[in-house]
Amino acid sequence: MMQSVSTLIEEQRRRQKLENELSIAHEVQQQLFPRTLPNLKGIEIEAICRPARVVSGDYYDFIRISPTRLAIALADISGKGISAALLMANVQAALRSDVLRYRNGQPGSHQDQIDTAEIVSHLNMHLFRNTSDERYATCFFGVYDAETRQLHYTNAGHLPPIYICGGKVRRLETGGMVVGLFNDVPFQQGAVEIEHGGILVAYSDGLIEPENVYGEEFGTTRLVDVATGNKNASSHVIAEAMMQAAEEWSGSPEQADDMTVIVMRFAGSSQEEKRA
Repeated sequence: MMQSVSTLIEEQRRRQKLENELSIAHEVQQQLFPRTLPNLKGIEIEAICRPARVVSGDYYDFIRISPTRLAIALADISGKGISAALLMANVQAALRSDVLRYRNGQPGSHQDQIDTAEIVSHLNMHLFRNTSDERYATCFFGVYDAETRQLHYTNAGHLPPIYICGGKVRRLETGGMVVGLFNDVPFQQGAVEIEHGGILVAYSDGLIEPENVYGEEFGTTRLVDVATGNKNASSHVIAEAMMQAAEEWSGSPEQADDMTVIVMRFAGSSQEEKRA
């Protein structure tokens, strides 16, 4: 009996130690996410990440390059838990270091021109050389210029973000394969002309994969329906509505995967944009 009690006490100590370490890891990881959302003329931005466990393998970021340009990143790391969180930190450091090279570039100079495909290619080589063979990440990286209203982007195997405007839905698919699996793979850059009143939604698979009692996934179509049904609401309301709809669809108190969404709502008219 005394031996059993001692064993239980030791197990409790180990469990408490692990919980403390996870709590510290959670606090450290929270510092890697943007502390405040960027304020860019004519855009309303919201981002939500809800980890399935204490720490997340999802990563989102906003990097201000100039007064009119903003880099947007969303990645989903393979695996879950601590190992995925460590790789997430690796991705954040590598991507930010590469992008911030352009911050001091003069408008119109070569350094000022950001090739999203080149940035993603650098990230791919970094992960390939510094991680094990089975580790990889899907990644969406874009740069929006509020002056030209152009979004240039590269999608590396990530679920295509959705651009909604005027009843039309466009999926941002141009790019290439996931990053980290192969050393030298080609990536392409796509471009979108952002119109007044447009909504951009980027998300991780944890948001569309929840299943109901019949085994049906929430899916992209329902996600689009939520966005269009709230198109006149704020980006915060749209993002929260998506999260709530996915959770209600599954009807389960437990998340199977990390859930992340970025919503960018662009001003509905030139007058509204000036007020913003």
